[in-house]
Amino acid sequence: MDHLVCFLAGNLALGATNGTHVRKAHLSARDRDDLVLARELGETCAHMYFDTPSGLAPEIAYFALSNETTNQILSNGDILVPPLDRHSLLRPETVESFYLLWKLTGEKKWREYGWRVFEAIERCAHGEYTSLDDVTVVPPTKRDSVESFFVAETLKYLYLLFDDGDRVPLTHYVFNTEAHPLPIFS
Repeated sequence: MDHLVCFLAGNLALGATNGTHVRKAHLSARDRDDLVLARELGETCAHMYFDTPSGLAPEIAYFALSNETTNQILSNGDILVPPLDRHSLLRPETVESFYLLWKLTGEKKWREYGWRVFEAIERCAHGEYTSLDDVTVVPPTKRDSVESFFVAETLKYLYLLFDDGDRVPLTHYVFNTEAHPLPIFS
């Protein structure tokens, strides 16, 4: 699974609730199913982080089958990461979904997951904030580059995740692919 897929958890939750908190939303059976899928995908994306020694997600991960044996299985998990996919560009998709799931469900675990990701970024990529070569080793080797989306999106979603206000009400705004809030017109 590519890390890029992790945007879908938040997108499913938004689609199910139309930006309204689940306690106030009128959910159809399909909406409830989509919300279950959103939560499960959010959990899977969280474990792409938590099941690596660095606490950061690789660019691409595969899932181990229960009878599969390989030297690529990481400790404490069932996520496989081939050598060419072990780098991290500090992508925003997972923390974007954590933010949306937090705002739409109020479930504290999404904030806790975001904090764990933030701590891993601080531990492994802090200083000049840089992409990493291999999330399966500690400390990971730093690259001499950082993608613009790290500041534009990853840090913005982390900020919003821990903001107690409602700066960007999801019933009035939608985020574009660069995390810029755009008003919803009626």
